[in-house]
Amino acid sequence: MIQNKTNLSSGATVSVNNERVRVDLPTSNTYQSISSAILNGGCQVFETSSSTCSTHVINYKVPSTYDGLNPSPQSLLANFAKKEQVDPNNTVGMLTAASMETFSHSSRSAMGVSIDVIVTAGLSNSRSSGAAADFFMISEDYTPDDDDDGQKQEMKPGTINTIIVVNAPLTQSAQVEAYAIAIEAKCLSCVDHNVACAKDSTKFAMGTGTDCAVLISERPIRGQQVIKYAGKHTLFAEMIGQAVYEATSKAIMTNILHLHYNYATYTIHRWSRTFVASMMGAMPLIPPKPMMPIPRAPLNVVFMGISKVLTIYFFVPLPNTAKLLFAAVAWDRYLREPPLTCHPVCIAGSMISACLSRTPDRVYKNSFMGFTFGLVLLIFMFSTMTLGAWIFIECIDVISMQGPTFAREYMSGYYNSSIEHALNLLAWILKLLLLKSTFSLQLLCILPLQMAKFIERGQIDDARGQLCWLCSRDPSTLGPSDLAGATLESLSENLSDGFVAPLFWYVLFGPIGALGYRVINTLDSRVGYRGKYEWFGKPSARLDDVINYIPARITTILLALSASVTLGRRSAWRGLQIAWKDQHQCESPNAGWPMACFAGLLGVQLKKEGAYCLGASGKEPTPVDIRAGHRVAELAGGITLVIAIVAVIS
Repeated sequence: MIQNKTNLSSGATVSVNNERVRVDLPTSNTYQSISSAILNGGCQVFETSSSTCSTHVINYKVPSTYDGLNPSPQSLLANFAKKEQVDPNNTVGMLTAASMETFSHSSRSAMGVSIDVIVTAGLSNSRSSGAAADFFMISEDYTPDDDDDGQKQEMKPGTINTIIVVNAPLTQSAQVEAYAIAIEAKCLSCVDHNVACAKDSTKFAMGTGTDCAVLISERPIRGQQVIKYAGKHTLFAEMIGQAVYEATSKAIMTNILHLHYNYATYTIHRWSRTFVASMMGAMPLIPPKPMMPIPRAPLNVVFMGISKVLTIYFFVPLPNTAKLLFAAVAWDRYLREPPLTCHPVCIAGSMISACLSRTPDRVYKNSFMGFTFGLVLLIFMFSTMTLGAWIFIECIDVISMQGPTFAREYMSGYYNSSIEHALNLLAWILKLLLLKSTFSLQLLCILPLQMAKFIERGQIDDARGQLCWLCSRDPSTLGPSDLAGATLESLSENLSDGFVAPLFWYVLFGPIGALGYRVINTLDSRVGYRGKYEWFGKPSARLDDVINYIPARITTILLALSASVTLGRRSAWRGLQIAWKDQHQCESPNAGWPMACFAGLLGVQLKKEGAYCLGASGKEPTPVDIRAGHRVAELAGGITLVIAIVAVIS
């Protein structure tokens, strides 16, 4: 391994080579540590009296010939510290037999606090809690003379060593509690990766018999703000737990592959453990920040989605239109959107962009020309996309109906009934994808949870960047409560525009109706604003108002119905009252209904400076309200699906 040196977010530096991991802390601070390390273990304080005196943590890989006795582990580490030209008295030292190739690093930062976690992992010495002992002494040091019959055993090397560096001071109680959280996170990683106890393979290991962990942080100074609590309800505990779990998991996986474990068996086990979680869908398949690559769906979730879609097709006794809708929602929950290159809504957006780029500016400046050209664009987009969808569906039906006949005539030597079934399934899936492209419930419900996560952790810049997925509002000046409010507004409005309305028009006119609605809604979102497109966007904006008139009010009722289950009937009634009272404040005749209802049932105020303030008597929204709103919206979406299926059947 090539030796390298890396600066960490906590201010420390880490360097790695084939025989050790070394962490160097800044010289300007006094540090405290709690550890199970061999050299300077326990609770220690390290003074830095000069710019040349620093504090270090070393994880040393012992030679394969080392017997653990000569020299003693303490002497071995002290001598190695001197070889590294560091003071053994200011060094926390650990031993491992694991390869430095298993080195892994993870970090978390929030609100000015940074945590870095470094892990190396060996697993051949794995143990569960309460596993049978190997040495039968308590207070004495181990020596060969202590052996009696059957007690001396060959110990296989294997250690999970963990180094945690925090750039903030902790109280002693918080230090102890954070250390406990780190150990629990390591144990959880071992269990989740199916590490079996070497003593009893029917039990999960919680680590190895020789694990060491070091938590080192700045020492509190009088008058300095310190971290007082590290219980599991705190953000600090979340950060440590996640970072330790992530780094340990990466190190364990490297070790598993390094030792040529059966990866297929490992993967199958992971699938079985995540089956229940997979039922909820593992979305969103969107980048954590705009313009970043879209991540892939986990294999277990893809498998779950495909299984559900096929189960609906083959076994659910519903009419085809209802079955198609049911399967499209299942696809939305588990699988990716259709490819952007052939996504109908993306195609419509590209066509709109092409038309706008070719329209002279004088058209936008003249009210009559703007309105006329906008009406022409509306008619063109609606007729083109719906006609294209109709042709697409007709071609699919022709293939599914005439394909078997063609196969019988020209492929008589190869024809069997499976060809007909395959063509019918293909036609059904293509229609499903067309319908799926017109709505998205999972995405609009999960995005708010991401926003809540960012706001809770003080990652305001990330939250501002993420908001563009939800609405077109300028987020550059928005604070935490403003971001939470904008998220709730978008969640309620998008539930109407992005799910309830498409299903409403599907029930009336099938997939073409849903797509036609989506085209009009997309055009309105592009040009239906005051300013440059004032008159050009009026036709699409007014038509969008008309086609959303009923769905917006249905959404309001569904939100209240859902809130009566999740928040209580009093909250639901308050939501309906605020919706009736405040909906007129919004310029749109439709958006105000679900937004005001959301404000009322959550007891928050949703406002946009200079435009509206819905639920003015409510409190400022927080991430807690986002999570409550998510539960309400998700249940409302489920009720919408049930009603739509019943309507299609009847």
